Amino acid sequence: MHQVSKHHAEHFARQLLHAHQNLSEEKQIGLGGPGAETLEALFLGTHGGNAKFLHEMLTRALEGHIQFRKNYYPDDPDYIDTSIQNSAGFENTMQLMVNELDKLISQLQESGTFFSMRSIGHMLWDTTMPGILGYFAALLYNQNNVAAEASPVTTLLEMYVGNDLCKMLGYAVQPIGQNTSEKSLPDNRITGWGHITCDGSVANLEGLWMARNLKFYPVSVRAAIQNEAAFQNIKNFEVKLANGTMATLANLDDWTVLNLAIDDVLDIPNRINKQYGIDTETINSAVSKYSVQEIGYHQILQKYLPSICESPVSICSGTRHYSWPKGAAILGIGSDNMWSLPVDLNARMDLVQLRQSLDLCLEKKIPLMNVVAIIGTTEESSVDPLADILILRDEYRNRGLEFAIHGDAAWGGYFKTMMNSSDESTPHSFKQIDEAGMAKLPMSDYVINQYKVLHHADSITIDPHKSGYVPYPAGGLCYRNSAMRNLVSFTAPVVYHGGVDPTVGVYGVEGSKPGAATAAVYLSHKVIRPNMDGYGKLTAECFFNAKRLYAALVCLNIADLPFFVVPLIPIPAIQQGLGPAAVQQQYEFIRDRIVNKTNDQLLADPEAFQLFKILGGDQTIVTYLYNFYNSNGTPNSDMQKVNDFNNEIYRKFSYKPYEDNTRNTEIVVTSSAFTRESDGNLLIDSLRQRLGVVTDPDAPINFIISTLMNPWLSNTVNGSFIPQLISIITKNVSEIAEDVKSETT
Repeated sequence: MHQVSKHHAEHFARQLLHAHQNLSEEKQIGLGGPGAETLEALFLGTHGGNAKFLHEMLTRALEGHIQFRKNYYPDDPDYIDTSIQNSAGFENTMQLMVNELDKLISQLQESGTFFSMRSIGHMLWDTTMPGILGYFAALLYNQNNVAAEASPVTTLLEMYVGNDLCKMLGYAVQPIGQNTSEKSLPDNRITGWGHITCDGSVANLEGLWMARNLKFYPVSVRAAIQNEAAFQNIKNFEVKLANGTMATLANLDDWTVLNLAIDDVLDIPNRINKQYGIDTETINSAVSKYSVQEIGYHQILQKYLPSICESPVSICSGTRHYSWPKGAAILGIGSDNMWSLPVDLNARMDLVQLRQSLDLCLEKKIPLMNVVAIIGTTEESSVDPLADILILRDEYRNRGLEFAIHGDAAWGGYFKTMMNSSDESTPHSFKQIDEAGMAKLPMSDYVINQYKVLHHADSITIDPHKSGYVPYPAGGLCYRNSAMRNLVSFTAPVVYHGGVDPTVGVYGVEGSKPGAATAAVYLSHKVIRPNMDGYGKLTAECFFNAKRLYAALVCLNIADLPFFVVPLIPIPAIQQGLGPAAVQQQYEFIRDRIVNKTNDQLLADPEAFQLFKILGGDQTIVTYLYNFYNSNGTPNSDMQKVNDFNNEIYRKFSYKPYEDNTRNTEIVVTSSAFTRESDGNLLIDSLRQRLGVVTDPDAPINFIISTLMNPWLSNTVNGSFIPQLISIITKNVSEIAEDVKSETT
């Protein structure tokens, strides 16, 4: 696409919104209102039971598109007629397409069977029928959301989807098309803004890019005040410091100017405009000459921050997604400057380590761009202590250290829908369910408390193509303060209040991107609302199933088997350091009052449900590993043999492309490894102790991952499928254990 000027884009968007507001009711775009009543209608089904309905709706989408073509200047000539269609070349070409399509269909039969009850490995399951239909319908129109004129409908869809994602995560928004004077938010609250990206990696990159530019923006403004003729009358311009006091920007020392309060930094252009009458284009032109975007790290540090000797850093936990160091490398920050902190026994960010890192930043004057709190790690199912990180930030702000907080909720963001009320009477945000409703959720109080403060994160990654069940590619990024988006658009951060927006395409990393991806999210959100009655129902069922699988797995430890299971998160009795008798008693309690009960029976048993809520990881991934017993009944103590044992189990329960038909894989899991370097001594030593190993203290620890995305795993038409999974696991792992023991002997 050719670059579009912001003025032209704003003019086009204004026309677009005006035209949209005058459309007939059936053509009006918007999200809200009642959603699906029956979850079973939302997916194709394990064996394609809803195929006839999907086929009918796909046909409707195709017919609608054909009618669209026929109605557009119907007298224009075509390049197709019956004589061409009856020609030998045409018929041969059609037959070629049919033949090659049949081959492709046959080849695709070897794909991963992620729709199956047996697929419990990857963060990938079936896609919603609304998602499929939205994607297919929009695909026919081939819209490019890089610019509104290349996507007059799907750009509007993305604006609505961005708002819906923001509301879902807890940000306040201004309804699309409304000016600030119309139904404005109370107390002039800051409004959020979101958009679709191709995936979470790009969203994380954009979040880091924004945090970097935010950190250096006041440095650029200070340089412009000191050097630009356009700013000669604003030498006394004051800004608010991180501790709340006011000071003249031009006179600030280098460290202080790097640690101004975030929202006040974002408000600088507006304040200059209002106080001195300088238009935003002039402000942008003056400041951009000194921006890190234009002159790079070397110049901005050498010329405008001479007293700062350290490179800027970002902080995350060792369980972070690989996209974070990759993003740091791409931005020139350097992957070594993405500090990875060791984790605690729950695989969450260690707050002691975080405090030490913040102290180091203060001591050495290391610019800190952001701290990343992971709201659902992709291997451990852990939620970092966001509430405590926010409290720490307030403390360090008073000590002169400011930094953004990013919530990486690519995996875990949609679980927030369990807490969103179905009452959508307030257009700016979702209401939260009451405390009585919270108590019935199948997640721990700790996790609930992190979601309650999620809206305080400055930016949040969210992936509809993960726990939103829509087709790839559909990631997303939401900003607490809509002005942040301008930091990644090469324009001044002017606050957007939901009125006329030039387009979503000028913000972020991507250029061309498919309008079909947005349409998939839009239609899925239209039918499955991101509240307790929509996505909240789906995700709650997955929570139940994850904890049920965890409970069934750990209870294998009280069966007479040649192996035992070591979950990443041990049962509470082990966490509390209780003796063997208490541990055995809790295993039996889990077996008798959780594993062998229905969800309704669980909810009716307060004692069992309270234990159930805290079993396993923070979300719907079960992380565990196996060890085997020696012939004399003692646990194997060789770390290499543990790793080999788990590798063999993984090979048994994973696809082997080009080696075996995927349909011969009885169940599907995935695997990874813990290391001292990434995860720290605390977690590694705990796992080794529970495994009973004594060799190779620095060796990685291989583990198995089961991701539960099937809402019906414990509630099929024939009852729970989990016992069958456990039977398959028991049989195969026992056989592998016996083989390993034979080899050892």
